[in-house]
Formats: sequence, structure tokens, C-alpha cells
Amino acid sequence: MRCSSLLLTLAMTSVATASSAQLAPTPSDSLKGTVPSDRLLLKVGLNAARILRNGGYYGLASRVPLSFGAEYALSSRFTLYSQLDTDFGVPTYKGYYEGNVVVPTAALGIGARYYYNQAGRARHNRAHGSFVGNYLAAEAHLEMQQRVYYNGYSPVLQHNSYDTHSYYAPSLNLVWGMQRRLGRSFLFDFNAGLGLGASRSDLNFGGYSSGALNLSTQFNLGIYFGR
Repeated sequence: MRCSSLLLTLAMTSVATASSAQLAPTPSDSLKGTVPSDRLLLKVGLNAARILRNGGYYGLASRVPLSFGAEYALSSRFTLYSQLDTDFGVPTYKGYYEGNVVVPTAALGIGARYYYNQAGRARHNRAHGSFVGNYLAAEAHLEMQQRVYYNGYSPVLQHNSYDTHSYYAPSLNLVWGMQRRLGRSFLFDFNAGLGLGASRSDLNFGGYSSGALNLSTQFNLGIYFGR
């Protein structure tokens, strides 16, 4: 009798263990279709890829590239995002066109990201989760540039007069990138891509383009404070 009870207990334990193993979620199952608890990421920092910009005849111009971003998670893999880069001019640069402009160049991007291979990264104990991992993105991008033109001496104002002109170059880009957390409050975000954009002749110093569309490039290297 005691032997029969022992065998029955072992059999029930084996069935319970097998059932638990079948019901336990795999990394792939736990990530599939889940919605993260923190769905909104706000970040502010520097976009190092925009520190040096083309200054035309005056060579490379230095900038202080402040960057602001927001990312909203639709799931653990899909997000919507926007990013605004404002490149403040360095006072020591006194180019003819941009010397008196506070923000000579800027950019705005709006798009969607897909963070791929999240389950594989989880299995190998690599960084994964909300807003973390390697991603593919499609982005609508707009580059802006301001130039100051000399209009000559104004007898009425009794000093030289200048006009500020703004130029815009929209493009649609496909991007590959990676985003990682640095501690609890900082992020590293790198991406690069190619796309098609409107003719950038107005943004090229003295340059001209006969085509309606040009090949556009995108490169970002940001260090952010993000929560």
C-alpha cells in the first residue's frame, strides 16, 4: 500500500512538472505582442554627428547640436518617434552667410521603428526590452538652413543691412540603428541610412542640381538623458 501511494505521488509530480514546463512562456512568447509599462520615452542630449557642418568657402563650421526626442511604444517591438535637432552656431565662426545666425542649421525627423530580434537578444542575455536593441526605421526628414545675405549700406538706418533666408530639404529615408541604455537615465542612439529627397541645390554653397530628386543620407550619433 505504501509503495502504491509513493508511485502515485511521483506520477502526479511528474505530470505537474511537465504541465508547468509547457505553460512557461519562452522569451519569444513573452515578448510577442506585449505592451511595455513605460510607453513614452522623452530624451534630450547632443547629436555628435552634427557638431561639424559644411561652411562653404569657409570650410567646416562648428555647432552646438542640441537634440530633443520623443518615442512612443505601440508594442515591445514597434515604436513611433520624432526628433528635433537644433544646431546653435559657435560665436567664433564668422562666415559671410551664417555668422549672425543663432541657429544656422536644424533638422526634424518623424518616423516608425521596428526593434528586431528581441527574443534572440533575451536568450543570449543581451540588452533588450522597451526602446532598447537594434532597429529598422522609416523616417520623413527635413533639413533646414538659414543664411544671412548682405544688402549693402542703408542710408536710412545708417548701417549695413542684411536679410535672412531659410532653405528646406525634405527627404524620405530608410534607416538602420541601435539604441542602448547607459545606466538608468542615459541613452546611446546611433543610426545611418539612405533615402530620396528634393533637390538640395539651395543647401549647397554655390551648387546646382538639374534633377528633381537627389540621393539623401542620414547619420546620427546621440548621447541623451532620457526617462
